[in-house]
Amino acid sequence: MRRRDLAAAIVLLGFGVLAVSQARGLRPGSVVAPGPGFFPLCLAIAFSLVCVGLLVSAVRAPAGPAPRAAGAAARGRLKAAATIAGLAAYALLIEPLGFRLATLGLLLFFFKALQGQRWRVALPAAAGTALVIDLVFRRWLGVNLPSGPWGF
Repeated sequence: MRRRDLAAAIVLLGFGVLAVSQARGLRPGSVVAPGPGFFPLCLAIAFSLVCVGLLVSAVRAPAGPAPRAAGAAARGRLKAAATIAGLAAYALLIEPLGFRLATLGLLLFFFKALQGQRWRVALPAAAGTALVIDLVFRRWLGVNLPSGPWGF
């Protein structure tokens, strides 16, 4: 298992370094006035740093397969399929429901159904995250987001 993790980390780090080199070709601008290359460069650097962390983790991991609980692989596949289904439903519902309500629903599904959070944690976290994302994109970045039939 360690060799596969190591190989995957190296390949991903290669993609990260390539993304950094490509993003540097765009004008980055500044934090106050970001240019077209600002976000791609930040994301590529962050991705590369995560890949370095994966590389270090793979090097430090003991050799041999990691022990897995019975059924863990099946649960992982089920969660991955549920995540894809949730994102597909989100893509279909964002126009009719509006950005805030569709995002709230998606995040509630992730927090409650997939992660098993309690309602008192899932609901405020989903609502707060949806509102912050809406604030950033609609107000600060000026992106037109779907309002839905209720105007929100």
